[in-house]
Amino acid sequence: MFLFFLKKLRKIFKSIGKREDKLNNLITYQNFKKNIFKYKIKKHKQIYDNVNFDNIKIVTAITFFFNKTRLDNLNKICENINKISKKNEIFIFTNKISKKDKNLIKKIIKVKINLKIINQTLNDRLLPWYHLTLMKKKILNKNITHFLYLEDDIYFSKTNFSYWLQSRKILKKFNLIPGFLRTEINLKDKEIYAIDVEKFMNIKLLPNIKISNNYSFINHYYPYQGMYLYDRQLMKEHLYGPSSNPDCGHGAFDINKLDKRMINLDLMAKANIGLTYMDVPNGFFNRHMILYDNQKKMIDEKCCINHLSNRYANELSSFGNIKLKNIFK
Repeated sequence: MFLFFLKKLRKIFKSIGKREDKLNNLITYQNFKKNIFKYKIKKHKQIYDNVNFDNIKIVTAITFFFNKTRLDNLNKICENINKISKKNEIFIFTNKISKKDKNLIKKIIKVKINLKIINQTLNDRLLPWYHLTLMKKKILNKNITHFLYLEDDIYFSKTNFSYWLQSRKILKKFNLIPGFLRTEINLKDKEIYAIDVEKFMNIKLLPNIKISNNYSFINHYYPYQGMYLYDRQLMKEHLYGPSSNPDCGHGAFDINKLDKRMINLDLMAKANIGLTYMDVPNGFFNRHMILYDNQKKMIDEKCCINHLSNRYANELSSFGNIKLKNIFK
């Protein structure tokens, strides 16, 4: 009855032009509570332990609009990815550059990379979408186990990858995907900020799956992360579904089946949003789940990725204003 009332109320709010986001979120959570029995799982005693990377082969694609001041950070990113597995392949997609700039990239980046220069982009804003051609080619190689796509300022670690692998085993049966939070350090107070979280969230109104005394997975409102990591199953779902089309959410696509936050995304941001809002299970805001430490009462650092630009937490902006430890109230 309460859920029925909320849906009726939403129609009224929509008809008079008022914001309905909060009501939509409440309806989603009520749907989760209604189906919560589906997410009762056997508790795991030991979850996040050492991972064997011997059979892991990752293809990484990084979009890099050439800027020589960002090359040092790009090198850090590539070096870190190279530590994850001995079978890595790193591809950097960049816009048309001079021979001098090409040599500079190869000089500064200390690990082996494959440089893909897109000389004739229809528009610079389409550059992030060129990595899908690489995915289509690499998925034919059955030795490839994972595909990692990054913006050029995302510091992704072996710890992050290990967390994703082990969490994926738990979440896969629910059609959910391990997610990440982009973080920055404020240079004044030295605190860590969750840069994509725009408002405080009531943790009691968020879908959650408890997996042990120490850990739960939380589904929240701000899943943007500037990257994605997929195994072969998710690669196929993305490649052969609407999320790999820049027009996703418009034209021939059924807008009613998509979260409006997918439709309103910037074209470049949509290139890394992937499956976030596709085929979302009933009762969830999106498919991303982040790890919550039940003892510390905050998001676990294993699912935090450092945003090396470090600008939002240190500039006047609508982003980067909430400390990581305070995002839930």
